[in-house]
Amino acid sequence: MNEPSRITIANSSSIIGFEKSGGGGWPIWDRYLTIENKRAYHIGNVCGTCAFFFERLEGESCSISAAAIAERLNNGTNIADPAFTSILGQILPTGVYYINFSTVLPRLIEPGDRYDYFVQEQVALWGIDASPPHHPRVSYYRSHSPALGKHRQLFEFVIPMFPTTKLDQQRVIHYQDEIAHGRQPTAFTISVLDIKQPAVWEGNPEITEHWCLAHYLLDGHHKIYAASQTKEPLNLVSFLTVDASLASEEEIKVALACLTSG
Repeated sequence: MNEPSRITIANSSSIIGFEKSGGGGWPIWDRYLTIENKRAYHIGNVCGTCAFFFERLEGESCSISAAAIAERLNNGTNIADPAFTSILGQILPTGVYYINFSTVLPRLIEPGDRYDYFVQEQVALWGIDASPPHHPRVSYYRSHSPALGKHRQLFEFVIPMFPTTKLDQQRVIHYQDEIAHGRQPTAFTISVLDIKQPAVWEGNPEITEHWCLAHYLLDGHHKIYAASQTKEPLNLVSFLTVDASLASEEEIKVALACLTSG
């Protein structure tokens, strides 16, 4: 497996962006992932003791990857080629990124079900207040949840840009057939790491700090759905932003090292 590599993208003309806005008397509070200057996802706030969340908004709902990139991803070959990662970088916003090549075993999560992070692990640590558990307004995928040493745990999410109801079933069947014949398709994400810990908690929980790694899916919606339905692994090329994460660069390295070693 390839080690994560650090790249800087300057003077990007990407249609993808990150946006911040004020709230509650704070000049900067809320954070968004945008596509063509429209807010596609609310990706949380800047508060380290507030609970992690993402919520689908009414922005763009399409795959971002250009045809040449999609073809290379479909082939799943030479994905660590520096020339290829340079091409991928052209569609990312300006900033510093860690490129990571990993494998996920995606489980499709419906909001409110027994595997939903927001009604299970999050409630277990942050508790229940007057509001119901967070609803992300989209089905999403979960993968690894490894421990990161004492009191820390990593939670990995893959979040689609559009719901599964908009998938082309013929494309899904195509990838299911590819997987059945031993091929392991590749998806591409822009990713954000948020480290969250409540200011107080009840009792003596084993885990008190959640490292939430959110992969926002740019290419591979049909592939990951097919992988989840066949219960088979998927390759993931993720560009993890340093600038838009609520984590230090050293913490990002720790999280990626955990996934790489796993």
